[in-house]
Amino acid sequence: MDEFSIIDKYFSGIGFQHSLVAVGTGDDCAVLNVPIDNELCTSTDTLISGVHFPLACSGEIVAHRSLVANLSDLAAMGASPVGFLLSLSIPEVVDSWLSGFANRLSELSKIYRIMLVGGNMAKGPLSVTITVLGTVPRGASLLRSSAQVGEAIFVTGELGKAAAGLKVVEEGLKAYESLKAAYLSPSPQIEFAQELRRYASACIDISDGFLADLSHLCDDSNVGAEIESRHIFLGKALRSYAGSRALDFALYGGDDYELCFSVPFAFVESVLELAIVKKIRISQVGCTVEKRGISLIKGKTKIAAEIKGYNHF
Repeated sequence: MDEFSIIDKYFSGIGFQHSLVAVGTGDDCAVLNVPIDNELCTSTDTLISGVHFPLACSGEIVAHRSLVANLSDLAAMGASPVGFLLSLSIPEVVDSWLSGFANRLSELSKIYRIMLVGGNMAKGPLSVTITVLGTVPRGASLLRSSAQVGEAIFVTGELGKAAAGLKVVEEGLKAYESLKAAYLSPSPQIEFAQELRRYASACIDISDGFLADLSHLCDDSNVGAEIESRHIFLGKALRSYAGSRALDFALYGGDDYELCFSVPFAFVESVLELAIVKKIRISQVGCTVEKRGISLIKGKTKIAAEIKGYNHF
């Protein structure tokens, strides 16, 4: 099968059809209508077999992790998904793998209301590059650079579960299904983030590790942070698997695809109420401070946090 036959068989017409897409797949470019008083947000990520997902992963898992990694970037901006471009390199045509990959992409596109609008295919080592496109009201994007001194720092979800889940997968353990699910099929915080635009000053998605990504937000905002380790939620499954290392997984593990954001203290109660309405777990883990750097508070001891996480090189 050639490139166009593969596209026609597995990807043509799949998934959600977005009203803002004037021209989708099949032409040299997609054409999108950006609503008046909105701006376009775009992000791209490449995931490589054996690096960003285990070798011999099913098509469903590769599709899920690839699209969610990019959707999480839209969430960090408070954007509404519109469309995505897919560039797929595969070593050979395997019907069961491609069918699983395409079917999961289609399912996710309907869940998150994002349309496949174009892309490319090539023969080579397995890799997936996705570019996402979303809209946000003009001037309302959540940025890394807008945190102010004296704001509350929150995180969504259960940090460390995905990193532990990867270890469980690599070790071939049959237990800890919730940890494996956190790694293999994460969920981006799209709807919550859109509502968060009303309250948050700054936001970043947690993909390379909590402290590593928090440090980017602090650096871009010219602030520091103090984090209370006792306020970081450590779930039962994570504590059972990791024991005394559970906090390290939460602080330094990657692949969470959760959000870290700062909020003026006047909006803290509103954010807590929003989380209840949206049924999202959030934790108030610290605050921004004037002194640069990140301090970690354990009991009565305050130490300079070691900033480490996933390194792409």
